[in-house]
Amino acid sequence: MPIRSRMAGTTAPPPSRIRRFSRAQRLLHLILAITFFGMLWTGLCLWSPALAEVMNRPLAKQWHLWFSIALGISFVLILALRPRAVGAFAKEVDNLDHADRAWLKGGLRRVLETDDAPEQGWLNAGQKLNTAITIGLLVVLTLTGILLWLGERNTTFRFSGSIDVHDIATIMIVVLVCGHLYLALFNRTTRASLSGMVDGTVDREWARAHHGRWVAESEAATDESPD
Repeated sequence: MPIRSRMAGTTAPPPSRIRRFSRAQRLLHLILAITFFGMLWTGLCLWSPALAEVMNRPLAKQWHLWFSIALGISFVLILALRPRAVGAFAKEVDNLDHADRAWLKGGLRRVLETDDAPEQGWLNAGQKLNTAITIGLLVVLTLTGILLWLGERNTTFRFSGSIDVHDIATIMIVVLVCGHLYLALFNRTTRASLSGMVDGTVDREWARAHHGRWVAESEAATDESPD
């Protein structure tokens, strides 16, 4: 018989697992992935003459715009439907405490292994930094993209540096995504996190090793909840 959580309509994970992401979070992640790679592909078709033969420029521009709009709408919807969750996430990313600063002092080694790492919360310091930079780059890409779109219709909005800034931001975010994929798919100490985006849960002992403070707080909250 499945264990029921105290959230109506959801099934709690078995004791060896811990719920890390909700359905809404996983859906937003999926939408972000689809729209990002859609924009990347259509952007490459606009940038490369060779790829322009695969997808002509007018069609690539149209799809690039629609992928951008879909991403924007998804963010607006999640903000409108789950404002508290978005606020809690923003607070988590913005809160760089003593343990986070100690984690960052370990440099790249902290990303690849957890030996002697200070206990982390729901997000470790590297994830907070990655999230903040990614959001910043998305803002830059959005603003420069709007200027490029408007510049084709009104020369007032045509600036010589818009394309360069857009391209540089694209390269930077591609590097971050490649690192994200490596850690999720190939790095032995972090790839266990991938299941969190599949069924929402991760191995409890893995989570304890990588996000010990979050696991302790989650278990304490569960113990204190009324039956």
